[in-house]
Amino acid sequence: MNPQLYGLSSAAWFSGCGLPLEASDRRDARDYLDALGLHARIAIEPVASWEHAERIIRNPNWDVSWWDREEAERRDLMRRCVARLGESAALESLSLAAGAEHEVIHGAAAVAAARAGMADQALVRAAAGAASMAAHGRSLARLAGVPDTHVFVRKYALFEGGRWPLGIVSGALHLF
Repeated sequence: MNPQLYGLSSAAWFSGCGLPLEASDRRDARDYLDALGLHARIAIEPVASWEHAERIIRNPNWDVSWWDREEAERRDLMRRCVARLGESAALESLSLAAGAEHEVIHGAAAVAAARAGMADQALVRAAAGAASMAAHGRSLARLAGVPDTHVFVRKYALFEGGRWPLGIVSGALHLF
């Protein structure tokens, strides 16, 4: 399996984590929020460290509407993929993509955390898991034949640009 077929080798996985947000990061975040239908009411907050990222993802006050929206999209895309390709072909394609993604993404998360002095392997796994879910969502979107404006393509762009969108907590999308 060639990771380049899925665009993984060109992604800057976690390379921007902890750095100040660039205009392109904010634009990608706004595009993601627009695709979620949440653009107007959500602020974008930078996260400066792995420790701060951990506090955000452990915060019990996260916005459930963001999660529910993504889960509804995931179910809809899977339905579309199965209708378009058949269940066996859809699952096989998603499985091949996931195999290529896991190795590349986990390695990048581990390297980024180590460079920042973070040794918490659970946090590295959380970062890699979030990025893997974004890559899976993008694969679903591609297999379903939806446009590049789809929420999962937009979310993947944040990870591809080196960021980790931690979620919506207290009225803000926290972007590491």
